[in-house]
Amino acid sequence: MKAQEIQSAIKERFGAQLDEWKKLYGTIKGYGVDGKIAVFRVADINIIDACRTTSNGSTMRFDMAMLENCWIDGDKELLETDKYKLGLVNWGDVLIEIAAGEMVEL
Repeated sequence: MKAQEIQSAIKERFGAQLDEWKKLYGTIKGYGVDGKIAVFRVADINIIDACRTTSNGSTMRFDMAMLENCWIDGDKELLETDKYKLGLVNWGDVLIEIAAGEMVEL
């Protein structure tokens, strides 16, 4: 699915609910593949910490925990089918927003 198709499908399915989610969670993200769609919130520091703690150093477990904890709504098949889960983990870093500053030697 292309970005425009994903946005349209999400707006059509969830409508005004999107504004409520934005008020509740701040930034939200949409994902789509094979006609399936999902909406995710951006992770806060508590979600990231919990995912790091429960993943025991496994990047795959961390990525899956992030997706599950940031999930708002959508087609559950995206989290239940391996090919979709593997596609989603490639986007996990999009769910972490950081302010990229500069560190300098003094």
